[in-house]
Order: sequence, then structure tokens, then C-alpha cells
Amino acid sequence: MSPSLPVLARFCAIAGSAFVAVWALANARPIDLYQAETATQTETAFGNNWSDLFLNASWAAGVALVVTILMLWISRESRAAVVVGAVVGLTVLAAPSVVSLPTGLAPTTTGVAAGLLLSFAVSAAGSERSGLTALVLGAASADPARREVDARLGSPRDWSISLGGNSATTLVPIAVLVLVGVVILATSKWFPPLPARPPLSRWAAAPIAAVVIWGVYVSFGDSASSPGQWVAVVAVTVVVVAVVALRSGSDGRFLCAGLAVAATAVNDVIWSGWWLAPLALVGIAAGFVVARRIPSTVAGCCILAAVCVSGLLWDNPVSTIAYAAVLPAATAYSFLSTPVTDPSVKALGILLPVMVAVLGFSALGRRPSGELMWVTDEPSELPSAGALIPASTGAITLAALACVTAASVAFVIGRRAARAV
Repeated sequence: MSPSLPVLARFCAIAGSAFVAVWALANARPIDLYQAETATQTETAFGNNWSDLFLNASWAAGVALVVTILMLWISRESRAAVVVGAVVGLTVLAAPSVVSLPTGLAPTTTGVAAGLLLSFAVSAAGSERSGLTALVLGAASADPARREVDARLGSPRDWSISLGGNSATTLVPIAVLVLVGVVILATSKWFPPLPARPPLSRWAAAPIAAVVIWGVYVSFGDSASSPGQWVAVVAVTVVVVAVVALRSGSDGRFLCAGLAVAATAVNDVIWSGWWLAPLALVGIAAGFVVARRIPSTVAGCCILAAVCVSGLLWDNPVSTIAYAAVLPAATAYSFLSTPVTDPSVKALGILLPVMVAVLGFSALGRRPSGELMWVTDEPSELPSAGALIPASTGAITLAALACVTAASVAFVIGRRAARAV
């Protein structure tokens, strides 16, 4: 057997599990979140229950992170446990295709399943560069692939209550889930030993950060909050991530990359077309190549700040190129410029772009542009899928400052590491 076969097989298993986890989390939120945030009280619209306000990307990703950390801690002595967990996670994601799953439970179950898959991915990645590369490339490729598949087959996010869906649907195509499951089971014998268990206080920092970020988002970060509240939420989020990064040693630069990528969600590509997915994949490949030759997390975060600033030129070639091509390249470059060994830091860094939802959907001035429809004999504005009002100048500036802060923290961490050497 060729020595390269185990490495290639393990690469595919790690990338596939991260790919599915991030894909599922990206689809695990209702498209009428604006109604949930503004607490519309109707029989058919979101917002009837207090728990509806928690059904957002931040919640699903936070659940995934906590499950990942717990699974890594519990299964420390059993390599087979994380493999079984990954298969269970794939089964949970496939469950809505055969059983009726209530919409209120969908984001939570998706978070649990994604957490089981990520615990497998980060443990299998170990401390080798090839493992980290597989993890990052799989996670970074998820959103472009998801958008292309949703555009062609229809988005599975059709379980929003106001759109008439009362039960969740499978967020990732069954064929993808089965293929990843087969790869995981076929390559499990080639995984390296599990990494050494770090102190509990260090592992606890990641789930604590997740709880804090989610808590401030739910409390003050919705689109109905005042500008002052939204700025406070972003500030608290950045501070929490920066503190955890500084406590994580040289691994902390990986969290800085995650924060900067999350900040770019302040805007997005409003164009659609088949060319977006392959362009993003080319950008990811370019970021991988440059990271191997000239690695710099600081430079990557600064490039991501420029991507945020491009949102000031809404709906034009500059912002389109920035978000369609530069963003994927800068994402891969920023993450892969930093070697990282702590599995909890890997998981938190990968999930930050999904978890820090306040920098995306709830950015000042940014909400779905809707259609006026009649619900229970009263006019109600229901958001159009994919249609968004651009973020305000203040929101874009603050997102760019978040990237610059991430670059500054990464620079400090790099200086500390250099002095230690």
C-alpha cells in the first residue's frame, strides 16, 4: 500500500466532516429571522415563543462548539468514540428526511450534529500541517458549495414558520452525508493518536466565549436594537475573542483569523450565478498556496479589513470581486498562516464566522428587504429570500476596525512567540 494513501484518505475525511458541519450550520437558521427579532406576534409568523428569539446562527454554532469540546474531553481515551460520534452526527443531519422534526428543535439538533462532526475533524487533524489544511479547506469550501447547491436544487431553509413549513428538512443533501460517512469509516484506522489533553481551564475558555457571544447577541444584538446597543455588542464580542486569543499562546492567532473572517459578514455578494462557486474555490486554492510561501496572519486580517471596506461601494464590481474572490482567498490565507495544536482553539476559530452573527445579519441598517403581505388581516412585511439592504457606513467601519483589532492582537501574539523562542 502506498504510504501516501493513508494521508490522502485522512485528508478527505477531515475535510469532508468539516465541510458538512459548516454547511449544515450555515443553513440552520430561518430566513425570516428579522420577524423573530422584532417579535411579530401572529399565528403564522415567527416570534410567538420566547425560544424563537434564540433560533439563530449564533445559537447553532455555540451548541456545536460546546458539543465539540465535551466530546473531545470525554473521548480522550478512545479514538473510536470520535468516529462513532461523527457517524451519529451524520445520522442526525439526515434524520429530517425520514422523521418529522419540529422547527423549534432544528437549530439545536443541527448544532449537536455539527459538534460531533467537528470533534472528529479537529481530533483527526492532530498537530500536522496537512490535517489543519484539510480542516480549513473543508470549512472554507462549505459556504460556496452550499450556495451553489441551494441555487440549483432550492434552499432547504424552507421550514420558516411564516412560509408554511412546520417541520425541518435535511440541510445537506443525503448523497453528501453518505459519501462523507463512507470516507470516515473507511479511513478510521489511519488516524493518528489523539492529542494530549490540555488543562481544563484552557479548554473551558472556548465554550465560555461561545456562551458570552451568544448571550450578548440575544440581549442587544438584534436589528431592533439602538445603534449604541449594537456597537456595544460588537465591542464585547471582539474583546471576548481577543482575551481568549491572548490566553491561547501562539494558537491564538487562529482565533484572530476567525474573528476577521466573521467581520466580513457585514456585507455579502448580492450577485448570483454559477461562476461564484468555482471563483471562490480558485480563491481558496490561491490562499493555500500563498500561505505556504509567505504566511502572515496579520496581513490576512488586514486584507479582510479591506474586504469589509469594499462594502461602502455596494452593488458594483469592486465589492463583487472583494466578496466573490478576495474573501475566499484571504480566509484560507489567514487561517493557514497560523500553525495551531489545541483542538478547542481549532474548533472555536472555525466556528467564529458562523457564531458571530451580530456582525452579519444584525449590522446597522442591514435587514431583509421585504414584500408587503397580509397576515391575519393585517399588513406585514415578510423578507424576500436573499434580498438585503446594505449595511450602514458606521457598521462597515466597525467591522473593519474589528479586523484591524484582530490583526493587532495577532501581531502581539507573534511578538510573544518570537521572544519565547
